[in-house]
Amino acid sequence: LATLPKTFQDAVLITRDLGVRYLWIDSLCIIQDSDEDWEQEAARMSEVYANGYVMLAAHGSENCHGGCF
Repeated sequence: LATLPKTFQDAVLITRDLGVRYLWIDSLCIIQDSDEDWEQEAARMSEVYANGYVMLAAHGSENCHGGCF
C-alpha cells in the first residue's frame, strides 16, 4: 500500500472502510494514452460500472499523487 500514489492509497482505505472487497482503478486497468486499449476496454465499461457498489472520484486532485481529500 505504501508504494502506491496517495490517491490510490486513499481509494484503498475508503474501499476497506466500506467493507468492499474489490477496487477498480481506471488508470491501472486501462493503458494510458493507448487508443487501442481504450477502445477495447471502453466497450466493456458498462459491465464494469453496472456491477459497481460505489464510485470514487478525486476531481480535486491534479494527479494520482494529490489524494482524495
